[in-house]
Amino acid sequence: MSFHHDYAKWERKTKPENCPVCNSAPMPEGMIDLYELKHSCLNSEPVECIKWACHVTSKYHGIELYDLTDEEMFGLMKDVQLYAKALKNVTKAVKINYEIHGNTLPHLHVHLYPRYMEDPFPGRAIDYSQKRADIYASGEYEEFVKKMREELDKLTK
Repeated sequence: MSFHHDYAKWERKTKPENCPVCNSAPMPEGMIDLYELKHSCLNSEPVECIKWACHVTSKYHGIELYDLTDEEMFGLMKDVQLYAKALKNVTKAVKINYEIHGNTLPHLHVHLYPRYMEDPFPGRAIDYSQKRADIYASGEYEEFVKKMREELDKLTK
């Protein structure tokens, strides 16, 4: 639920002591940690609106990029760069979209969306209301997770 629906609840979560990420609250059901680097963690879930979508979660509490120190922001963006390269290598996407919202979770995170010629949202923004549990064929998501981890191991060596 976004701040548009319950601003007081969202605003409480902006404080590190109430932030679900900073307090290691359980991730949404099905979401997994794919990889961890110095400044961030890469997460993914099998219920999505577009295949192979990932989320990069900052290890530093902030709602906006300007909340981070220069060192933290540069480190986070270097991690995003590496994750995006791995995602493009694994998925053979035409383009990776980078999105920073924070409307539902006030802890800095970056969505990585691989885009294709035949993706379900040609020429327009992704419609987040179209998340589907059946977006992956049997075993397809697990294979993606394996390939991403292997690719990130190669890129970080």
